[in-house]
Amino acid sequence: MSLIGVLIFALGATILLASNLGMDPYSAMNLGVSQLLGWQLGPYQLLLNLGILIVVFFVDRHLIGIGTIFNMALVGYEIQFFNLILLKNLPTPNSLWLQILLAFLGLLVFTFGLTMYLVADVGISPYDAITPMILKVSHCKNYRLIRIIQDVTAMMIAVLVHGHFGLVTIIVAFGSGPFIIFWERHVLGQLLKRITVA
Repeated sequence: MSLIGVLIFALGATILLASNLGMDPYSAMNLGVSQLLGWQLGPYQLLLNLGILIVVFFVDRHLIGIGTIFNMALVGYEIQFFNLILLKNLPTPNSLWLQILLAFLGLLVFTFGLTMYLVADVGISPYDAITPMILKVSHCKNYRLIRIIQDVTAMMIAVLVHGHFGLVTIIVAFGSGPFIIFWERHVLGQLLKRITVA
């Protein structure tokens, strides 16, 4: 589930990119920085994730699992791969309504993949581990506040480096919760129960 979830998650991020209305904060930031440096997204994101992972290992290694490795190593390269396919086979949306439709589809796919990898519960991505690490070190208990600060920081960097920031970036940062709850309760939670029983 974790591996498939990461694959779907990357596909959703690529659809969001194709809509030209923004991406999730972390991808928007990484794509902007990698383009600024003249790097491809895959190697840049892998290197950044590796740096974060080293910090996670020393602060709270219990957050690390096989899902961490999947997310760390694959997402950047998968977005590159899917982007190559989509650019060749999907026409560029030529109206705002088509952009919104494509963005909504991307949001559904993105949050489904994200929820699948979270529900699998075999490790979280280095980026997602930043908030729990801060909570552990600072003894703060307000997860939502720290996560919002983290995502807003990523969005600000994305804007500064001319990353793929847009309305979707804000929606993902502040409004993806209901999508995740829906997928977990009505689809993936049930699937996980069946897998566990089997």
